[in-house]
Amino acid sequence: MGSLSENLVNPYHAFTILVGTAFATAILWPESAPAALANLMRGPFLVHAVAFLIGFLGLQIGEAEHGYGTYRWLWRTLRLAGLVGFGLSLVLPFLLVHRVETGLPWPQFAAMFGFLFAYGLFWALVGYGLAAVVHWDGLRFTLKYGSLLMVAILPALAGLPLSPFPTVEGMWAGATVGGGGILLYGALDLGALGAWRWASKRSSRG
Repeated sequence: MGSLSENLVNPYHAFTILVGTAFATAILWPESAPAALANLMRGPFLVHAVAFLIGFLGLQIGEAEHGYGTYRWLWRTLRLAGLVGFGLSLVLPFLLVHRVETGLPWPQFAAMFGFLFAYGLFWALVGYGLAAVVHWDGLRFTLKYGSLLMVAILPALAGLPLSPFPTVEGMWAGATVGGGGILLYGALDLGALGAWRWASKRSSRG
């Protein structure tokens, strides 16, 4: 992964602290709470929180990486993937303890972790692309976080795997929608990388 942009130190700290807060909330949630809410808080709530927050972290990673160092597109891609993976590794202890507490089977845990990585990488690619083409900070801020919130919230209302919430719910329950989410974001990652490669070749010829 190499050196780390100083612009990412605070985002990593914030990500870890917020996930830790969600972990403590899930672990300490009272059993006397209403059953529906207790099932969420002692079930997929923590993974919901990580999925939501890794999107924000991915955007910040992508933006910080744009213009940081001189890397060809392949090495830049590996850096983005490594930085997303590093962020997830920071909160992996929380997820592992939570898995033990809830008794979640290893295959479902691995599937959710894979989805979190694919989802975070997608937003890292989006953040990098927006930093390259949108040079006005205010517009870029609006596009980044507005698109993240729209993707996270609106498809969730229809139960579509484009949103991380129904995907995580499906994986937790062992439903097919969870697998659809992994395939979808894997395809989006590959599509974004293909478009990036094509644009890089075109710019080098120009």
